[in-house]
Amino acid sequence: MNFKGKAGILGLVLLLALATGAQAKAPSLAWDGTQWKEFNQQIKVAYIKGVLNMAAFETAMGGSGRSACVSRAFTEELKTKTLGQVIAEVDKFYKENPGKMKTPVIEVVMQRCTKLCPPEPAAKGGKK
Repeated sequence: MNFKGKAGILGLVLLLALATGAQAKAPSLAWDGTQWKEFNQQIKVAYIKGVLNMAAFETAMGGSGRSACVSRAFTEELKTKTLGQVIAEVDKFYKENPGKMKTPVIEVVMQRCTKLCPPEPAAKGGKK
């Protein structure tokens, strides 16, 4: 197995270990605002780095013949932002939307920090 393969497996193991630790608190696999607000800065950085590492790994493993379009676009979009900016956007979303604490963190990142999954437009008032 080459270095990329070993690094990818190690990354998966670490991600699963983190997710397993969160399982004690939440029945869902996806972390949401409930957990996010309890995380310190180091855990938030680790989460965002983990997502970026998985996307970069998938893109690299896709090679020229296979396309990992979401991962490729995701990594390209986030090249223009710092980890601090991404974390600040997630923090801001949950602070401004306390009724949406069950929204998965990855959904917030995709909607607030990329153009890949823009937020749904706000519902318009009453019918005419």
